[in-house]
Formats: sequence, structure tokens, C-alpha cells
Amino acid sequence: MTRRTRSVAELHEDWLAQVETEGPFLALPVVKDIWRDGVDRLGDADDRMVTFKQAFVTWQREVDDFALADRTPDALERYAEVRNAWVDTVLDDLAGWNGLRHTADDLPATFEIRSPGEQVAVRPSGALKGRDADYAALFLVVEPTTSLRETGLDGWAATEIDRMAMLLRKSHVEVGVVTDGQWWAIVWAKDGKPTGSGMVNALTWAEEPLLRDAFLTLLDQRRYRAKDPDQRLPRLFERSELEAEEITEALGTQVRRSVELLVQSFSEARLAAGRQGDPDPLAEDPDEIYQAAVTVMMRVVFLLFAEEREMLPTEQLYWDSYAIRDLLSDLKRQAAQGEEPLDESFDAWHRLLAVSQALYGGVNYDEMRMPAYGGSLLDPERFPWLHATDERGRLRLEVSDRVMLHVLESVQTVTVKSEQRRVSFRDIDVEQIGYIYEGLLGYSCAVVEDDVIIGLVGKPGEEPEIDEGTLQRLYDDSSDGKSFATALREWIKNDQPAATPLTAAKLAKLYDAELDSADEADARRLLTPVAGGDEELLGFLVDWSRFIRRDLRGIPLVIPVGGLVVVETPSRKNAGAHYTPRSLAEEVVLHALQPLVYEPGPLQTNDENAWRLKSSSAILDLKVADIAAGSGAFLVAAARYLADRVAEAWTAEGRLDPHQIADPQRVKDQAIREVIARCLYGADINPMAVEMCKLSLWLVSMDKTKPFSFVDDKIFCGNSLLGMTDLDQLRYLHLYPDPKRMDTQLLIDVDGKIAEATRLRRQLASPVEERDPMRSTRGKNALLEQLRQATADLRLVSDGIVAAGLPLGATPGAQLDDAYNVLSLELSEAFPLDRSEGERAKIDRRIDIGLRPAVDTDYERWRPIHWAVEAPDVFVERAGFDAVIGNPPFLGGQKLTGALGANMRDWLINAVAGGLRGSADLVAYFLLRAAASLNGQASLGLIATNTLAQGDTRAVGLDSVAAKGLTIIRAIRSRPWPASSAKLEYSAVWGSAGPISNAVSRTCDDVVVRQISTLLEPAGRVHGAPRRLRENAGIAFQGCIVLGKGFVLEANEAVAWMRESPANSEVLFPYLNGEDLNSRPDASASRWVIDFNDRSENEAKEFGLPYRRALEKVKPERESNKRPARRERWWQFAELARGMRRAIAELDEVIVIALVSKPVMPLLVAKNQVFSHALGVFASQSFSDLAILSASPHQLWAITHGSTLETRVRYTPSDVFETYPRPVATARLTDAGIALHEDRKATMIRCDIGLTSLYNRVNDPSVRSEPDVNRMREIHAEMDEATMDAYGWDDVALDHGFHTYRQMERWTVSPTARVEILDRLLELNHDRARAEGQNVPEQGELF
Repeated sequence: MTRRTRSVAELHEDWLAQVETEGPFLALPVVKDIWRDGVDRLGDADDRMVTFKQAFVTWQREVDDFALADRTPDALERYAEVRNAWVDTVLDDLAGWNGLRHTADDLPATFEIRSPGEQVAVRPSGALKGRDADYAALFLVVEPTTSLRETGLDGWAATEIDRMAMLLRKSHVEVGVVTDGQWWAIVWAKDGKPTGSGMVNALTWAEEPLLRDAFLTLLDQRRYRAKDPDQRLPRLFERSELEAEEITEALGTQVRRSVELLVQSFSEARLAAGRQGDPDPLAEDPDEIYQAAVTVMMRVVFLLFAEEREMLPTEQLYWDSYAIRDLLSDLKRQAAQGEEPLDESFDAWHRLLAVSQALYGGVNYDEMRMPAYGGSLLDPERFPWLHATDERGRLRLEVSDRVMLHVLESVQTVTVKSEQRRVSFRDIDVEQIGYIYEGLLGYSCAVVEDDVIIGLVGKPGEEPEIDEGTLQRLYDDSSDGKSFATALREWIKNDQPAATPLTAAKLAKLYDAELDSADEADARRLLTPVAGGDEELLGFLVDWSRFIRRDLRGIPLVIPVGGLVVVETPSRKNAGAHYTPRSLAEEVVLHALQPLVYEPGPLQTNDENAWRLKSSSAILDLKVADIAAGSGAFLVAAARYLADRVAEAWTAEGRLDPHQIADPQRVKDQAIREVIARCLYGADINPMAVEMCKLSLWLVSMDKTKPFSFVDDKIFCGNSLLGMTDLDQLRYLHLYPDPKRMDTQLLIDVDGKIAEATRLRRQLASPVEERDPMRSTRGKNALLEQLRQATADLRLVSDGIVAAGLPLGATPGAQLDDAYNVLSLELSEAFPLDRSEGERAKIDRRIDIGLRPAVDTDYERWRPIHWAVEAPDVFVERAGFDAVIGNPPFLGGQKLTGALGANMRDWLINAVAGGLRGSADLVAYFLLRAAASLNGQASLGLIATNTLAQGDTRAVGLDSVAAKGLTIIRAIRSRPWPASSAKLEYSAVWGSAGPISNAVSRTCDDVVVRQISTLLEPAGRVHGAPRRLRENAGIAFQGCIVLGKGFVLEANEAVAWMRESPANSEVLFPYLNGEDLNSRPDASASRWVIDFNDRSENEAKEFGLPYRRALEKVKPERESNKRPARRERWWQFAELARGMRRAIAELDEVIVIALVSKPVMPLLVAKNQVFSHALGVFASQSFSDLAILSASPHQLWAITHGSTLETRVRYTPSDVFETYPRPVATARLTDAGIALHEDRKATMIRCDIGLTSLYNRVNDPSVRSEPDVNRMREIHAEMDEATMDAYGWDDVALDHGFHTYRQMERWTVSPTARVEILDRLLELNHDRARAEGQNVPEQGELF
């Protein structure tokens, strides 16, 4: 029999599968592209083969001898000599490094890393010379180890690969090679990127020649020194990282489709049972059904992850009877001739349920013993109907092997760029799994009640659905394919905001296409079973078959009445899951927890060599929380970090016995289980997220010989922004307790119950140990139940306090006091003083009503988290957490009321922000709650969108926590999200509530600075927020909010109307918006607008054509507006800007600025036009004012105190102009303003470019020889000098040049001048505010 020759792609898959990888390594598509003919092979006639065989035999013999010898100095020296010779042979003779190596002595002294406290120092053993850089790669030879990924037990827990990564980042070299002779690893570590590595065992090279040759190909010097940088290994790693992100995104899409298929399968089982008269096999609650489908997918992924990583029993019985790893291959073989027969078999489903039950409850056979792992993920009682049987012992709910084939395929293979690839769970991080499942949040199930539901084509994983009646209505109301496509997309946008339909052009093409006879026959064949004998429905579905998507089985997705459909929940439209790379979570954790594990440490000294690790008991005593944990990425990072420090402390304390020293990985496993049991706390509002978080912690701490880590007592489900944080709130039955005017309630022994709860939580705070009845899973569940009973009354009272205050928005005052007086009476009925059984109906009703959301949300009732009750061991004994970390959810300030309800928004303002109002994003309130949850020595580490340091979000959040004593010790103001799948900017902030040495520096955007302001920038001498000045009132305005596309006309149409009736000129005006202002050479309006101003409707009717246009086009649009005034006065603009109109009435020209732009530059334009809401309008036509508003001081003030949209600046008049302390007008400023206006206007017209294009060239350092550009730079330099002279600040050297600020390079003043100018402006703002009678704290002597 002739053996089939394997393809190059198969050979690449073979050797890549043998490389033990972590993080981004070389992706198969990249390998196939670079080595299209395969890797370089060592042939028998190759001199290198002879060299290899001789060196390998010598080295292998020494390895065998060394394994049997005692570790004496002589034995170590002898082995090191042979090992070094072997390493030299591999690098110099086989990889071509000979003559290209730097020795260790050749390398700079800075190429060294040290453990904190200087116990361990590491330098490279050498380096490979670069072609166009000094160093192409570093290499490091280490002492013999069982794995280069093994936890270090020399006093530094970092693995050898970790140490190489640190060396690379310290040395600014991207790639390194680390080896002990047997184990070889290539490591990639680029700043801002996660570490990637691939490791192989050289002892296998004789029997695995392909792996050997592939690894030598990667080691070859040409791969580091190629003439084309794109052919070098660093670039291949970068490409591979992007491929890995694509795989993660594709997996997320496939998993969403699989959950939909499972729900569909459940739905089909329900319908079949109904037809046959059998009991319903599903739960009554549709959301429970969706959660069960998600749980099934989570079980599948958990099992594949654990099986591939050998975390589960290895006995043959497990693989024969329980394992699911090879099920996909078996099912594919069975489906080779067609999938349909698999509809009648259910073996895979039975196996999945069997292995879940076995892992949950344990197995004790002669052939296999397995502990009871426990965990809600596997608990059969969580969804008992999944396991329910009929009277014959058969499962009531069975999922076919055909469905399971696609479920398994969706997580074991991935299709990227039309290429299907096998997924290895060895290459997927716990964080990636969490992200994949976060994409399932924001969905649920619903029962189809009236019309059949049709699944439409769209973006895979984000396709929309539509009911039969709506689809028919949209068709009837449309005239052609284009109008139908527009109407369908608009309906989807309103009904399913997170769905992504096809483009209008593609939908119109489907609409216009005709079904040929073959397509119609195929559609009829597939849809006949779906129609269930209804010929009219079948005809309808066949007509629309081009629009109907197929499920993973290839069956058209049509859900009949009574079936189940996956639907978006209300939160989905505001949700956005972005993959958080492990490196970003680890960066947040590192800088948040370092100050807690070292003393002296980062808060005491900048000298890392002086840092000293705390004791293991002190580290294990820390309490770290993520109060919006999602899938737990930050808690996983914290578990890893703290476990490494615990292992280092155990080593330093001499706690490890010889067996532990011989097995460092077991030490790490033990440490991480201790950390999870004692240190970590998490919460999330979504119950499925809570389960995902638990799964992440189970996976990172998995030990095949022990049950899952017990986390049910530390991962809570509920809203972290709602709840009691102070026991006085319970003692006085009031959200704002005041001992001076209130009496304590005597209904419940608050302190006694808290003491009991604290005692029980202490007993729970230890790793699971089945041999100890008190520490077994059963024992811990019993303790947890006791804890819940002990705190049940406290939880009820706490819920009552929230329920009484939430409907009133927690607004302090007599009404709130009255509500709590009534609550006290209701609680006295529930808890009589004679300890008899009380009546709880009233308090239960209050809680039920008071916690109902005021708007449609994902939840029937808000679920508060009362930290003082749930974690008294933290909040009562320790006064709060030692650290809070995480990435809180984003929701813009303008969306809070619509998404959460007006009462919840008021609660956030009053109960969380202490009454501080402002249009702050949700992250500000999470920051406030996080800071309030810290004890007096604690640390904070959060990432958020870059609005964190902008506008009202900064004022409500960062300004408040800084005023209460949190010191910002590290910050990233704005940086692109480190995953290409998300196009957004993020901020990061680290703070400390404890004392900090004056000698300790801070780090802002990787630059060492003296202090950091709440703008997340280096702080100057002057602190505090700027105040709005009365002198600036009534000058700056936002333009008109038109709100109605029918108001807007093309210019030729407006001219025609005025020609037909000259009176129309009274209500027709040029309509200037931001785009026209910044893009047209003359800054003129490209369109016109109907403006009835404040005329009555009868007066508007006098203008025939304009009125009829508004009646036909505007009124229908306004009728659906939520504001009554906008519906009733539909012929007027939504906001008339009356104040602006009055202020500019006597002017001929005004100064305007686009409120969102890159240039941040005003222009002088004609007044007689309508200014859109996208423009800021200044009631001035003064050239000196134009100069003041165009000069660098005002521009810097706008950039600093406004906000950003991507890299554009959002100019908010109230935050920028009204706080800006303007200088007095001078003749020099007037001259500068005239020069700017006239020269700029002439340049823009002559060059036919707009304002943005002009300033793009002014700010481009490569544009050096254009006279017009150079002239503009001269004018701006003179204008800046004139402005500084007007302030009396001509002592400041401006040093104009190209400087970067807020990620934008501009022709502007130097960074030194910028800081000084902003300091002086803020000081001047405070002085003028004081002069107006405002209360501004004194700064002290500044100059």
C-alpha cells in the first residue's frame, strides 16, 4: 500500500502542534506564507547532519549520566561543560550564528534585570549581531530545569521565559532564545504587546526530525538578520498576533451561533413533545433556557481545555467512556456520507451529561478514581430538566449528534479568511475563553407568540430576526428594492441595535433577484418541514428564501409559533465586549498590587533594589476585588501575580520541603489555590458573567487531584453601585445615618449577626481539602448555607433601605426621611420586639416594587450588593479592600437615564457621588464606589475609556476621589486599545489611599514625573478644577439644534423658492455646520435651512413652500419624539438658541468654531446664517478676540479642559470658554488677528483647501519649504507672543516647534512652556473666581 505524501501545510501543522506555546506564537497562515516549500531540512549528505549527530550523542549521554548522578559541584561543572558545547554547536554550526555573536562581556551593563529586593540578578549569556541594529536577538543559557516555564524557586518566582521577556523589554530587543540545553524556547517581547513563546524538548530531535529542522529554521541567523524586515522573526510574531486575535473573534462568532443552535434544538424538542402530548421537557422561564444553553457551551469548552492540558484523570476508562476531545472526529467520520443520519442518534449528548455528572460528583472505580470537582458549572441540580428522565428512564430532552457535531466543531475548528483551522486549547488563554463567552451576554430567549420568526442573513453571529407580519408590512410599504432595503435596515436598527444586517445594496440585490427553478425546488425541500403543512406559509417562506439565513446544519432558520428565539436584552445596545489581552490585565494588576506586597516598596522608594517582599502570611491576608468582574480576567491576573509572590515568600521563609522543591509547578498550584481561597473577591450584575468568572478561576487553579477552588462565597451576583457599605445604615435604618438626630433600631442584632457572619467567613477562607470535613466541598457548602441564613435578615433590611430610597433617587430631604419612617414600621411588623414570627408581606412588597427598574432592562428587579453584609471580614474588620482592580463597564452620561432610569441616575448622583451633578459616564460612579471600598492603606488600578479624565466624568470621578485623599501614582491618559478588533482609546489610573514618600516619583504615560493631575497628565504647581467666570457669561453659545432633515435644503432649491416668492427669504438661510466650516476654502455653507425661528404655526403657514415641506417631512419625524414641546412645536427648531440670537443681533460677523475638530481653530464668518449645533458661536467680531481664541494658550486650555473624540478635540463652551481667563485686548493682538484672518483666508482660497487641510500641513513637520505654511507658522508665533504680552507673561520662553500633546503633533509652544502657561491660566482663573466671590481654596505661593 502506497503511503500518501503529506502536503506542506500538513507538515507545518505537525511540527507546530509539537511546540509548547504560550501567548502569541507563529500562526499557521504566517508559517505557510514564509516557508511555502517547507522548512529547511537537514539531509543525510548535509555536513550539518553529521555535526548534529555527533554533538547530540555526546550531549545525550551526558544528560543520562547527569540524571542519575548526585548534584555535586563536580557533576554540575561536568554537565555545564558538555551542555555549553552542545549549545554552541546548535547556535554556531546548525543555526549559523558563528562569527555573529556578542559575548556577555560585550553587552551593556544596562542589559540586566533584578528581582525586587535584588536577591536575583540575570544578564544575557550573549546576543546575535543585528544587520541594522546592534542586537538582533539575545540568548540566555540557564541551569538544568524540568521546564523553562517552571516557577523559579531561587527567591524569584519568574520562569526562565519570563526572565528572558523582561531582559528583552529592558534591552529593547524583541526576540530572544533561552535554553538549558534540553529545553529550547524562542521568546518575543515587544513593548505594548503580550509575551509570546514557543518551547521544544531537544531530546526528541533524533526521533522527531521535522520538529528539529523546523526549530533550527527558526533559530537560523537569517531569520533575525534578513535584509527585508518583513521576513524577520519579530515581524512574523506581529503578524501572528493579529492572526490570533482573528481566531479569538471568529471563535466568539461561532460560539454565539452554536448557542443559537442549541436553543433551536431545545425549541424543536419542546414542539415535538407538544405534538406528541408529552410533558414539556424545558423550563418555563425562557431566560433559564438560554442560560442552560450557554452553560452547555461552557461545559464543552471547560472539558476541551482541561483534557488538552491534561488537567483531568489520565486513566484509560476516562478516555474510553467520558472524554469528549475525540468526539468531533468520530462524528465527522459518521457524517462522511451525509449528516442526516445523525439526527436520529444522541450519543454525544449523553456522554456530555455523563462526564459532567461524573466530574461534579466524583468517581471511585477500580479502573479510575476522580475527586468530586463540584462547581455550579457542572451541578446537575442547577438545570435539573437537562437531566430529567421519563418513566422508562429515558432523557426527556435529547440533543442530536448532528447538533453536537456543529457545537463541537464551533469550538475545535475556526474559519478565518475562508480557511478552516484546528483550534488547540493549549494555545488559548483563560482570558480568551472569558472574552469568547462575554459575547454571549446581553441575550436571552423569548417564546414566539404571534407570527413565525425568520432569521435574516447578516454578519455571522450578529444576524437579525424579523417576524412574518413585519416583513410583509415593510414589503407592502416599499416601492422597490432600494426603499425596502432602507426600511428593513431602519427597522433592525430600532428593534435590534446590536444586530448587523447586510448592506442596503446587498439587500436590494437580493430583493431584485429572481429564484430559478432549481433554487426554488431546493428552498421548497428545505422549508417544507419548517412550514408544518401550512401551504400559504410555505409559499411565503419560499418567496423570501434568499433572505433567510441557514443555521450551522444548513437548515433555514425559521422559528414557528410556540418555539424559542434568541433575542437581544435591553442592555445589548449599550454593550461592547472587547478582548482584554492578558498583558493589559497583568499591567493593571502589577502596578496595583506591587505596593501591597513589598515594604519598603514602590510607595517608599524608587530604588527597586531596596524593596523587600512581605511575609507569605501578610500577602495571603490581602483582600483584592473587582467590583465589575465580567469573565474574571483581572482576578485571574491577580491570582497569578499574588501566587508568584507567595511562592517567593515561602522560598525565602524556608517553608518548602525537598519534594516541593523538586516540583516547583506543584508549589505554584498550591499558592494559586491559597490566593483564590483567601484573597480574591468579585461581583457582576449579570449572573452568567458570574458563572464565567468562576470558570476562569477554576481553570487557572485546576488540580486534577482536588475539587475546584471554592469561590461561591467570594464571587457575588448583583449591582455594585446599589447597596449598603456602612453598618450604621442598618443600625439607623437610613441611607444617610446621622447619630446626632436619629435613634438606632432595635429590631435586629446587627452586630451579633455580623460577628457570626465574620466567624463563618473566616472558616470558609481556606482551599478545599476533601480529607478535612470542615474544608471539603460538602463542608464549605454547609458553611456557606449557614452564612446565608445568618445574614438573611440583614440582607432583607438592606434591600428595604435601598428599595425605600431608590424610587426617590436617594435625594436627601423630608420625603426620604418619611420613607424611612414608614420602612421602620414595616420592619417592626416583620421583626416584632417579642421575637415572635412577624408579618413580612409589607416589606416584601416594598422591596419588590422599590427595586423594579423604572425602564426596560435585563432584570425584573435590581439586585443590590451589600458589601458590609456580604463581606464583613473585609468591610467591618479591615474597613475595606486592600485593592480594587478591573475594567468597569462603559455607558455614556447622556445614556444613563434611558438605560437605567431617572431614579437610578439620581441614586448615582446622590448616594454614590454625594450629590455632585454632571453628565458623567458610568465609569465615574464605579470609580467612586471602588475608591469608597478601599481601606486607608489600599491601592486602586482601573482601566476605562479615555473620557475618564475629561469633562464631567473627570469632575465627578477623579476630581472627587483625589479630593478625598487618593493619590494618583501612575496613569495612561489615552492609548489605543491593544487589540486590533477594538478601535477605541483607553485610560488607566493607579492610585494609593495610603501615605507616599515625598521622594517617590510617579509615572505618567511611561514618563517619570513629580505629580499627576486628575487630567492624568503631569501636574503643575496649581491644583484644582477651573471655575466658570461671570465675566465670560453670555458670549459663547452652541448653535441651533434643528432636529428634522426636512428643514434642510440644497442651495439651488432655496434660490428657486426665493425667486418664486421673495418673502421666503425671511425664513431661508445658509446653514453652516462644522464640516463646511472646516472643509470648504471659503468656510461657506453648502446647504440652506428653513428657519421659522419663534414664529407661531399660523405665521409659518404664510410661507407656503417652506411650511409645506416642514409639514410633510418634519412633522412625521417629530411625532415620535419623546419631548412634548418638540412634538407640539414641530415647525420650530428643537433648540432655537434664543440667547445666541439676541447676543449677535447687532453684529455683522461672528467668531465660530467647530465643537469637534482636530485644528481647534476659530474663524470669523458672516452672521446672517443659521449655525448648526456642531458649532460654537462667540458673540464678537473683534480681531483681538479672534487672536485670543486662536492663540496657543486658548488652544491648550481647550485641549486640556475639553474632551476628546478619538484624536479630535470636543470644545465644550461651558467647560472651556466660560472658564478661560481672557487677557485684555491690545493693539498688538488686533494686528495679529487681522493678519491671521486675511492671510489665512487668502491662502485657503488660493490653494483650494479647507481649514483642517491647512492646519494638517501647518502641523506636519515634513512640510518645511511651503511659503504659505511657513507664513501661517510665523503668524501663530507672533499671535502667541502677543497673547503672552497681553497677560504680562513675556518672561516665558515659548520655543515654538513640533510638539506632541494628547496624541496630536502640532506646531505649538514647547512642553515646558505648555505646563507653565496652563499653571498660570489656572491660577488666574482661581484669582478671578475669588474676585467674583466664589469659594476657591488658596494655593499658597506659586511664583
